[in-house]
Amino acid sequence: MIIYLDESYDWQGTYFLLGALFVRPDHDVLLASFNNIKREEGFARADGSLRELKYKKIKYANHERAAIKAIQAFKAQQRYFRAVIVPQASFDLSYYGKSYEPEKIKRARAYKKFAEMLIEYNTPRLTDGVLFADYLTRCKGGLGRGDEFVEVMKQRFVYPVDEGLSIKSKLKHISEVQSHHPNYALLQVCDVLLGCTLNGILKIRKGPGMTEKNVVTARMKEILEIPSYERTYWQDFSKLYIREYRERMNAEQSSEATHYKYRLWFWRPAKGKA
Repeated sequence: MIIYLDESYDWQGTYFLLGALFVRPDHDVLLASFNNIKREEGFARADGSLRELKYKKIKYANHERAAIKAIQAFKAQQRYFRAVIVPQASFDLSYYGKSYEPEKIKRARAYKKFAEMLIEYNTPRLTDGVLFADYLTRCKGGLGRGDEFVEVMKQRFVYPVDEGLSIKSKLKHISEVQSHHPNYALLQVCDVLLGCTLNGILKIRKGPGMTEKNVVTARMKEILEIPSYERTYWQDFSKLYIREYRERMNAEQSSEATHYKYRLWFWRPAKGKA
């Protein structure tokens, strides 16, 4: 399995989102389908390379059509999307490190916590998976190489603690990649799904390109049969997610579960923590 990880947040500081697109063995089928969609909608340059499709840049009719077609392609094949939504007002970075440590290192640890929630609870039987993360802009710089998030994720998933048992790593490879690279273009699909999710939660009606973005957000809700983007709807599902994880559902069982293709997890800090 290949997992694509991306972040999103609004500049007003209301929410931070971390989203993951889980792609099973038909990875190359979706990638080829997505690239064909972009060619059909005029994303090809003169040299044959393809421009990116990013949610924040949707402001033309062909961008709108390409995004909707990408969502339809996502639905048609064997893959699923998960996102954790974090209210920034209740999120305290001081919990993730010492007072003298750079904020970006503490943020990398926080991102690791939420990525762990997404991956662990949605791949209970996975071993030797691959994680490609988009360039996570807000946890860069502390190590001088900008790979704080990758390092803490490797400690958790690639090099598991072996207490006298033979433990296979859940992920065999973790790296940050550029979404414009043709090999990692499915990060753009993750970006569209995540952008629609944030817009659906915030209900932004005005602004540059919002007419097209709102059309895509509404169409995603319709295509994926999402009852609501509201926290009041999704917060009751957290117990279901935990139960499914404990039961270690296989792929066939998971594909029949409620809202299998698309799920949200609204995070709430434990008492005394953030």
